[in-house]
Amino acid sequence: MNDKTGRHRTAAGWRWIGLRYFFEREQVEGLGMLGTNDGRFRKRDAGLLLTILLLAIMVRTLASAMLPTPLESDYLGYWQIANNLHSGLGLVGADGTPTAFLSPGYPIFLGQVFEVLGPTIATVKAANIFLGATSVAFLYASALRLFGSRLVAALAAMIFATYSESIVYTAYVAKENLMIFLICTQLFFVVTARPHDSWRFANAVLFGMATGCLAVVGNAALALLPGFAFYVLCKDGQIIVTCKYFFIAFVFAMLAMWPMLEHNHQAFGHYVLNNNGGYNLYIGNNPNATPFFESIADTPLGPQWQILHQELGEYGVDQLLRKKAIDYITENPTKTLILAARKALAFWTPPIHEGKYSSSAGEKIVRVVWLGQFLLICLMFLVASSRFRTYPDQIITLWLLVGGYTAVHMMFYVIYRYRLPIFPVLSLGAGLGVEVVLTTLCPRWILAISNFFGTTQKSL
Repeated sequence: MNDKTGRHRTAAGWRWIGLRYFFEREQVEGLGMLGTNDGRFRKRDAGLLLTILLLAIMVRTLASAMLPTPLESDYLGYWQIANNLHSGLGLVGADGTPTAFLSPGYPIFLGQVFEVLGPTIATVKAANIFLGATSVAFLYASALRLFGSRLVAALAAMIFATYSESIVYTAYVAKENLMIFLICTQLFFVVTARPHDSWRFANAVLFGMATGCLAVVGNAALALLPGFAFYVLCKDGQIIVTCKYFFIAFVFAMLAMWPMLEHNHQAFGHYVLNNNGGYNLYIGNNPNATPFFESIADTPLGPQWQILHQELGEYGVDQLLRKKAIDYITENPTKTLILAARKALAFWTPPIHEGKYSSSAGEKIVRVVWLGQFLLICLMFLVASSRFRTYPDQIITLWLLVGGYTAVHMMFYVIYRYRLPIFPVLSLGAGLGVEVVLTTLCPRWILAISNFFGTTQKSL
């Protein structure tokens, strides 16, 4: 599209809130945009993506073969629920009673996979490898559509495909594997949603289904919705068109969530997705709270926990903890705000902590690599903001996604693995940031790579 059309479409997205679009899009010239196309998947993309996918599958398979699968804490809970589902017992815990304390989406997914491949750890790892590889594919396609650059798409996909933490968690019975897949799916549908496309309705339906499934798997990721809505609005240019899209998505999200809501209504007498919201809020907001997860035994209700759980049940005690947390927040607003700021800092603290097997040479090496990757990805994400004049909608969207996901954890508490699902978004920004650095320091290399890709220079 030409420069005038680009300015008009972006400005239209801002009119509904009365803001003036103060950064003009400009015709991009020079090596910074070499390796671009119209954002559509071409034959050349297939070979490039296949190479990246083979690498992603290879490193994840290797890690799964070498790493143990710890069955403890949440991992054990997911494993037990998935096995109980496979055995026909339903969504019940180790004691055989109905449970929704752990978000049930991931064990439901594993239960279905177990029906085909059998209830083994190898099956869990194979499923996680599939989820990881598919996430990389969606990430490549999303970056290609978002930035119109095959080079940026390849860099973003490669960054996440080789990110140590995402590789290591392939060996874990962890819901983050499925959350990443669903977030990448959401991202793909959002960036491919266009107001006059023939598959606009189907796009909204699929986005809604992915969102509903994500709510069942890990509802903290619903904090990404404002960022997604902003991007769709910018592309639509009219708020009514965007509202129609999200209304359709909402309807089908509710359809995706309804079986879980109905199940929990029958089991606990209430329409809830899980019974852990109050628990998590209280852990992060009580007189003894720190930025990080602490055992319920370390809170003021610790001595009464078992008795309360038996008397009130899983749903009742969750509601009690929610009330206690809200009371503490309203009575201590200043302390809560200070603690929330500390949580934000803790959430983005580089991984310098020691792991369970830190004494082994292998883990020490992996942790050094992980630290280096973490710092580099975050730095390149920041560098990507230098392209704001070229990609204003995209840069704002990325920051809204990261900010929203950070904000929801400021309400609760920090566990380092909880930030893993947002790393596909960081990888998008990092891919653009690396492209900025390469075009600045190594312009001839970029020209050669662009010629190899067979692409031409265009403006978005």
